[in-house]
Amino acid sequence: MHAAADALTAHGFAAHAEKRNNELRIVSEHCPFGEAALENPVICAVDRGMVRGLVDRLLGADPDRETVVSLQASKPMGDRTCVTTVEI
Repeated sequence: MHAAADALTAHGFAAHAEKRNNELRIVSEHCPFGEAALENPVICAVDRGMVRGLVDRLLGADPDRETVVSLQASKPMGDRTCVTTVEI
């Protein structure tokens, strides 16, 4: 998860990984899409797709395992940070 967060940070997300309860999360302090994401929240799907792709690539794609990625908080929803959870 830290490698995925580092990759997102390299692309402007200022992200870090954390574990809260039994949940793996990536918290993004900055969105490189800026106002465009606020005006078009569908852009947040790009973040989820990047996280899913990074986690699958880092762990090795397994056809018997689905990586479930969901958005728990986002700036377009009025939150201070964007939080993506990952269930493996």
